[in-house]
Amino acid sequence: MSRRILASLGTFALVIAACSSSGGSGGSASPAAGAACAEASGSVAVAVSIKDFSFEPAAISAKVGDIISFTNAGFEPHNATLDAGGCATKTLQAGEAGGLRFAVAGTYPFHCTVHTQMKGTITVGG
Repeated sequence: MSRRILASLGTFALVIAACSSSGGSGGSASPAAGAACAEASGSVAVAVSIKDFSFEPAAISAKVGDIISFTNAGFEPHNATLDAGGCATKTLQAGEAGGLRFAVAGTYPFHCTVHTQMKGTITVGG
């Protein structure tokens, strides 16, 4: 491989490392989503309705250990996926529900991967 290609690859790797180290969350101090969140079922502490291509409420508050239940009250399929990845409900068809439980306090932006304009934030307190 030529030196020019190697230098370009090295620069590309530095750019990727810099972008990924920023966390992509605008500097908020949120824990790693995969370790903090898991799909869950059981007694629901916080109910969220998905309808008209929005989460209601879109700003969700819960406590560590609470189950947040997302119910699809519309006709299109939806899900709730953390922006940081690592945790999501299954894709919910009309009338279905799916839950998430958080083990670590923090702020977790989320969206629907089917309809990416649908966004919200989950704030989990201790």
